[in-house]
Amino acid sequence: MSQTFRGHCHCKAVEWQVELPSDSQSHILCHCEACKLQSGGEFTLNQLAPKDAFKLTKGDLKVYTYKGDSGNPVDCYFCANCTSSPYHHQHALGDKIVVRTMLLHGSKDWGTPALEIFGKDKLNWQPQTAKDILPAGP
Repeated sequence: MSQTFRGHCHCKAVEWQVELPSDSQSHILCHCEACKLQSGGEFTLNQLAPKDAFKLTKGDLKVYTYKGDSGNPVDCYFCANCTSSPYHHQHALGDKIVVRTMLLHGSKDWGTPALEIFGKDKLNWQPQTAKDILPAGP
């Protein structure tokens, strides 16, 4: 069963919704260097979703592109005013996008992350929180 989750950026100029199946209503904790640079934190919490499951409902997003670890482009979408980033598209993942789950209403109740990725970039003082940790991304 799927559920629609709504989110908004920090300044509330941009709003969106994403439909996630029940087995995807969990966090994937990412330790990659790009996520650290974009968020200013030691990791980000995310989930994969089909691109067509995401719908912008208010405002506009800007995009910039960089080269991911796979060598393929990664498009990062963000609010031009406050720079909150609701999702990015790793071209290596085809029609899937990476949704920032902590920007979704209700995601705080999802519990411990289901998976950790880019464990090779994890800070040495961080404990492992998910059952499984992958050295790189999906």
